[in-house]
Amino acid sequence: MPRAPDDTIAAVSSPPGRSYRGLIRLSGAAAVEGLNAILATPARDDASHTLQAVRLADPPIPALLTVFRGPRSYTGEDVLELQVPGNAALLERLLHQLTAAGARLAEPGEFTFRAYVNGRLDLTRAEGVAATIRAESDAQLNAANLLRDGKLAEASRTLVDDLGQALALVEAGIDFVDQEDVVPITAGDLRQRVAGLHQALDALLRRSRSWGALDALPRVVLVGPPSCGKSTLFNALLGHERAVIHDLPGTTRDVLAEPMKLPTQRGMVEVMLVDVAGLDAAEALLDREAQAAARRAIDAADLLLLLGESPLTLPESTPTLRLEPKADVVEPRGVGLPISAVTGHNLDALRERIAQHIGQRGVSAAGDALALQPRHEAALREARDQLAAAGQLLDHETADALTAPELIAGRLRAALDALASLGGELTPDDVIGKVFATFCVGK
Repeated sequence: MPRAPDDTIAAVSSPPGRSYRGLIRLSGAAAVEGLNAILATPARDDASHTLQAVRLADPPIPALLTVFRGPRSYTGEDVLELQVPGNAALLERLLHQLTAAGARLAEPGEFTFRAYVNGRLDLTRAEGVAATIRAESDAQLNAANLLRDGKLAEASRTLVDDLGQALALVEAGIDFVDQEDVVPITAGDLRQRVAGLHQALDALLRRSRSWGALDALPRVVLVGPPSCGKSTLFNALLGHERAVIHDLPGTTRDVLAEPMKLPTQRGMVEVMLVDVAGLDAAEALLDREAQAAARRAIDAADLLLLLGESPLTLPESTPTLRLEPKADVVEPRGVGLPISAVTGHNLDALRERIAQHIGQRGVSAAGDALALQPRHEAALREARDQLAAAGQLLDHETADALTAPELIAGRLRAALDALASLGGELTPDDVIGKVFATFCVGK
């Protein structure tokens, strides 16, 4: 758990290793004083979002300083970014000088933690920052951007506001329970509101997907008999040689997998293209192991590209695109898409069909569906379940005035707490600590 933001912190914010520029970041009320302690002459007292040239005291070399004044900075405090040559020894020396002048080395995620504490971003946006840093694919990066841009925060804030209003009316009824002529909200009106909130939560969960689903790209597996041209097509689709090609049957024994990006009208779709051993009735031990590995890859496929005829039965539940390979030397029979990995005939059409199939299964890097981390999904499901329980209580209410307002209010309060935890308004310290522990130092 990062410490309370009551002092000045410093860290190297550029990636490790030698580079043209290295970046040291400071944040805190005494950031300017701390930096001036390591400069040959004090920095100018410039306005926010300005750049100035400075000179270090030790070693006496020029540097660039960017000034961000609080509260209009990333952390909400005064933030300084010092650009120096990207030498690890130099960066280490400057950090040592800053700590000697009173700054403290920042903990992982502490800059973003201060932004959260100072109201510059909520917890979901902070998680979006961490997810952006960790993203390894277009799908993960796009999902992180949606989170960082506040799409989940906006959706949950609307639900929190509507639910809070309904709860306030129910609790007002409890306060005036001894006055029969005062009914802040009728059972029928509350039933409609709760049902609407439940539907909105259900729709949000349905149009979202699990963050874990982004970790695995959809798998497109090339299958067919030995020497049917799978490896040649594999290399042609990738645009570079990844698989060994030979006329001798059985050249491919290992399962080869390589990411491949496909353009679509909505953006890029990223898939994992997989090449496996040719399917046949293997007898040798090594061949049998290659066949077993091929079957496992086929069973895990999201789409199969079948070259020629398969001597073995393929899963009926997995979509299959039939291809007629080697169309430059073999007359097509009209049973599939004729292609040639050598001349490139119909390869663009094949890429389009792959993208279509994957897109129809809802796997698109450019999609606007929210990706929910486990914490988000658990909170939304808890809120939905509590609203469902409140709805069941309301089904037993027949009069305008509520007969069990305390029970209903308890369910609504539990739903509100679950939703509020998304943005960090009502989140335990241990959860906040886990979120910021995923960051690297300097962020």
